[in-house]
Amino acid sequence: MVVIELALVICKEGEDREKAVAALVSCGLNPICCSNLQEARTLLSQAPFRVVLCTDVLTDGDYRAVLREVKNTGKDAPVIVLSHVAEWETYLIALGVGAFDYICCPPDPNEANRIILSALEDTDSPQNTTRLSS
Repeated sequence: MVVIELALVICKEGEDREKAVAALVSCGLNPICCSNLQEARTLLSQAPFRVVLCTDVLTDGDYRAVLREVKNTGKDAPVIVLSHVAEWETYLIALGVGAFDYICCPPDPNEANRIILSALEDTDSPQNTTRLSS
């Protein structure tokens, strides 16, 4: 049996998405990307994700809406916010409303890896994996 651990990246295409995907792959995850909350809602209802990375502002919502959608799935996938705002107060607000952590963009590969691995260790749970028979 092969275990595939999925990660959801909610971010428009570009450097931020590419760096987030690269960090997830280097952490052994299989990233699935989308660009907005509506697409994310559909994906979240279809598969369990080990971790979710999303930009702070989406075309049809923000990371708070993503946090609500993840909570509605009943899974414990940590949400990591990607933002171009590097302010302590913004970071604290994100953590206060339930984000696991906050990465300033463009993501530094070492910092992103550290935060993703920390999220995986913190939520190490078999309910957040997809198992495929080989």
